[in-house]
Amino acid sequence: MEKKPLIHTELPGPRTQEFLEKNKQYRYPQGPFTFDFVAERAEGAFIEDVDGNRFLDFMGGIAVLSTGSCHPRVVRVGEGQLKRFIHGGPTLFL
Repeated sequence: MEKKPLIHTELPGPRTQEFLEKNKQYRYPQGPFTFDFVAERAEGAFIEDVDGNRFLDFMGGIAVLSTGSCHPRVVRVGEGQLKRFIHGGPTLFL
């Protein structure tokens, strides 16, 4: 992933809008999401949406504060754990 922000669609982008509309139809009504954002991938301090727009990730949680997203050592250790047990809760975006 390139190491700079890049916006090349209107926000939210067309694919993001599609995901958000489907989400409204099928999700459990646990409350509104905070952002009109659908994450595709993240690396270091950047996060990219499903439309290819890249942002500085100012919302990275406790799991990425010290290393950034997808740090190779953290990914290796995480893969081992994920093969044994997975549990996740609701987040701010899909």
